[in-house]
Amino acid sequence: MKRAAWSLALFGGGIFLAGCGLASNPQPPTLWLPEPVKNLTAVRAGDQVELHWTMPRHTTDQVELKGPQRAHVCWIEPMKTAQRFDAKACHADGDAEFPPDKPAAFTAQLPAELATGAPRAVAYFVELENHAGKTAGLSNAAWIAAGTAPPAVSDLHLEGVPNGVLVHWPPGAAEAGMVMRLRRTLVVQPKAPKPKEENGAPPPSQQTLEVDLSRSDEGGALDPDATLDHVWRYTAQRVLKVDVDGRTLEIAGAASEPVTIDAKDVFPPGVPAGLNAVVDEQTKAIDLSWTPDTAPDLAGYFVYRSDPTAGSGWEKVSGAAPVVPPSFEDRNVVPGRRYAYAVSAVDRDGNQSARSSAVEEELPQ
Repeated sequence: MKRAAWSLALFGGGIFLAGCGLASNPQPPTLWLPEPVKNLTAVRAGDQVELHWTMPRHTTDQVELKGPQRAHVCWIEPMKTAQRFDAKACHADGDAEFPPDKPAAFTAQLPAELATGAPRAVAYFVELENHAGKTAGLSNAAWIAAGTAPPAVSDLHLEGVPNGVLVHWPPGAAEAGMVMRLRRTLVVQPKAPKPKEENGAPPPSQQTLEVDLSRSDEGGALDPDATLDHVWRYTAQRVLKVDVDGRTLEIAGAASEPVTIDAKDVFPPGVPAGLNAVVDEQTKAIDLSWTPDTAPDLAGYFVYRSDPTAGSGWEKVSGAAPVVPPSFEDRNVVPGRRYAYAVSAVDRDGNQSARSSAVEEELPQ
């Protein structure tokens, strides 16, 4: 009886111990290794490389990261036959700390040995380290082109013209694959949109334009999308597009200093053409008509009259407000007196063209 009771107690104790094990299985300790970065990008401008990526949220064993994580930036100029990247061969470029699950950015200074010579491919990487300096590996490769960069753009200046903004820079030598990259940013937008915006989309607040310099560099280009009566800011940089090691990459020179223009519309519409005067004997008036002006911001026309016989000067006979249609009826005429007429166009900014060529007509007595 004693042996049986003891066996039962052991059996019961075994059940109790097994039950405790199922309730709290032991977990292996985390190494706190941040997951590798997967979306690294790199853009070179002059002797600097701008790197961007998103910091991971978890460790490699899916534990949520806490606090800033150390990022090590490095680069490798691989052999053309290399298939894998060796972290030990990655040249250090800098270190910084970034919070998890957030966008990160780092500006790397291009080493002197990569800033000269023929174009060649170079890969940049980010390695995230734990508190003990351990890492789960390199990020994806972000490629840039090493080699001599195009010259920086100096003395950039802007000029407003009737159909946009002229961008001027000192001309340089043409080179295959070279472009001038212009970045335009809206600084101030007017409260009242321009007429060509009313019938379509307004100009984008930011836009990048490219001017081909592969055959010639004339030192300027027209930006027709820069709507007048806006304040714009421009930067310019020469960019060489190259094919190296099976990749299409860019070597961008340093960007110019930003230049701003208040592109006011001070340009009048074209001078009206095709003015014609016809007598209307029924209404005892002289009817005028002319070719419509095509200016997108046209407000209308002013009609002027003079008396050639008396040698009088021109007087506005169409009233204070512009005439909208390309026609006008002058009933304030005296039969038997000869009149001369001319027309000017005016836009919504109040810019008025010169008067058209004059025509003469006389209402019979």
